[in-house]
Amino acid sequence: MTRQFAILGLGYFGSTVARELKRHDNQLLGVDRNESRVDAMAEHLDHAVIADVTDEKTLAELSLESYDAVVIDVDGNLEASVICTLHAKELGARDIWAKAHSDAHYKLLKRLGADHIVYPEYDTGLRVAESLNYHAMVDFIRLGEREFIVEIETTERLTQHCATVAQLDIDERALSLVAIKRGDEVIRAPERDTELACGDHLILMGDLAALRELGSQL
Repeated sequence: MTRQFAILGLGYFGSTVARELKRHDNQLLGVDRNESRVDAMAEHLDHAVIADVTDEKTLAELSLESYDAVVIDVDGNLEASVICTLHAKELGARDIWAKAHSDAHYKLLKRLGADHIVYPEYDTGLRVAESLNYHAMVDFIRLGEREFIVEIETTERLTQHCATVAQLDIDERALSLVAIKRGDEVIRAPERDTELACGDHLILMGDLAALRELGSQL
């Protein structure tokens, strides 16, 4: 099903989002005051507009309320980002995704009613810290304050002590093994006698403390 998205600001983040959305055959509006940016993205956009995204009159003419979501990427300019978000909200944009550049910026966007705030430096910092702490961790998704989905690559050390799922000794009250990724194969809800191999990716969901306990075995 084709959806419609408005990308306000075609910096690296905005243009990356636009390319990926177009790859999935969505309809895109792209707006930026920089003509060269708009020209560079023209082949990925259904509608390209050279305009100032902080101009309320211009935004009103774009009918932002008709789009499934609006993505705001104003490079390093906190004031412009805040003004654009404020106008988009007041004009009835249904689902606003905005990029934050700092803690203060994040708080302002949240206060203005942005539905989703992307904070790349913070999010990437968390991932790097967790990967350094648990060297086998591939990825994670935070579900709540203490609930996570984590992807962990099994190490030789782990498989030497745990040949099967049962031997992982998972506390099933706090942690669930959702799937095992083995190359192109995905083993969903693996049985306790499923054998583990070095290089398997374990998809686990549950409490942070239980995940850390398992991480100590890696």
